[in-house]
Amino acid sequence: MKIQDLKDLQLDGIKEAANIGGGHAATALSQMLNKQVEVKVPEIEIFPIEKTSEILNLKGSIAVAALTKFFGDATGRNLVVLDEKDANLLVGILLDKEISNYSEIDEMGASSIKEVANILCSSYLSAISEFLGLMLLPSVPIIVWDDFRSIISSAYLEFTAGEEFVFCVKSIFHFKNTDCRLEAFLLLIPDSESLNNILKAMNLL
Repeated sequence: MKIQDLKDLQLDGIKEAANIGGGHAATALSQMLNKQVEVKVPEIEIFPIEKTSEILNLKGSIAVAALTKFFGDATGRNLVVLDEKDANLLVGILLDKEISNYSEIDEMGASSIKEVANILCSSYLSAISEFLGLMLLPSVPIIVWDDFRSIISSAYLEFTAGEEFVFCVKSIFHFKNTDCRLEAFLLLIPDSESLNNILKAMNLL
């Protein structure tokens, strides 16, 4: 069975795992920020990696991406992506100051984003690995600011064979009693061999 043939039941399972991961991430962020954070995971999508910028509608946008590798029973890349506006808002909340341009984000701000990205990656990856029954372990994230297409192109060039797909989790984090909301994308990009392991874990091969 091809990945395009994933049924609603399998997608619902991944979405439920992502909801659990998002809940863990929201709890960790609440403790980190001392603010109540709620999360909604409205979408799970799977698509070819070359269509990522088109589907996420971030073409030409400056974005911040936290890149991690994952190891274990499957290998590949994770990207946690925020557009410039949401990244500025997040750093402003973390450091309690207004950020209007990504160029204003200093080393402390970048470190804060890395910590949040680590929370998001670890929370989602743990929940998804439990759902799949596979051990997936993340590396320490690397932060990149760039045009979103360039970020995706760099990730894509690390793969050398086969048709690569992205598991995309779109999450919206809301800070209770405020108008602040953040939209974050978690992109899980398994390598070709690991994609087969994931499909087998979902009883699709």
